[in-house]
Amino acid sequence: MSKDVYISIVSHKQEKMVIENFSNISKSLGIFNIKLAIIDNTGSRTLERFCKDKDFFYYWDGQSRGFGENHNKLFSIVAPKEDDIFIICNPDIIIQNDQLEGLLHSFLKSQCELFNVKIYFDKDANYVDNPDKYFPGFLNFVVSFATNSRLHYGKNESIKNPQWISGAFMVIKPDAYRKLNGFDESYFMYCEDIDLCFRANKLGMCIEYDNNYYIEHDTQMDSRKLFSSSMTWHMKSAVKFVIKNKIFNPLVIAKNL
Repeated sequence: MSKDVYISIVSHKQEKMVIENFSNISKSLGIFNIKLAIIDNTGSRTLERFCKDKDFFYYWDGQSRGFGENHNKLFSIVAPKEDDIFIICNPDIIIQNDQLEGLLHSFLKSQCELFNVKIYFDKDANYVDNPDKYFPGFLNFVVSFATNSRLHYGKNESIKNPQWISGAFMVIKPDAYRKLNGFDESYFMYCEDIDLCFRANKLGMCIEYDNNYYIEHDTQMDSRKLFSSSMTWHMKSAVKFVIKNKIFNPLVIAKNL
């Protein structure tokens, strides 16, 4: 039986990146029907034409939204069925067709609602996003912003069930997304992935990480640049996450540090 796979991408003046990274994605990978769905945050005729030529779904209504609100909007429009697969994906993600097909099969075998794979920041240098993530407390954010260190990240690169996974690339069952009411739209940018996983954890949902497959994330790390607007948004979101979820506990230290 075939499966429809919706890949949700938000573009904010990133049409060149989207075109470069997703031009060669296959629409059919074995049993999987790949349906790229792009929501445009600023309106680009170039991106609109690209989607029309590739027969990808394109949406722009003249409104600019935050990260979570955009993905929620796209989810409501494409309305994936219970047996479909929904993927949150950044425009700066690079994924090979064989890796996509492999991770989708792995997700089908998984008993978990949320799923992630190895994320390379630089594949040639073997620079990998740390998958061993724990929910941060208030002091963790303070330490992170002050020293650029993540004490709530462990060293277990083969961890099977991390507490949270990156929203840069997140595979999720549509039914779980609905039960969670998607992302909390009060976050404009940053920490909405941690919040989503925190709420999933409270509902007893399972999160799985599979390092047998990979994607590449050509991130610019804007949220770590001092005095940038991205860092300001990151700080605001960190405060929101702590207050909303009442995580005022002492510094969280990863179990295997």
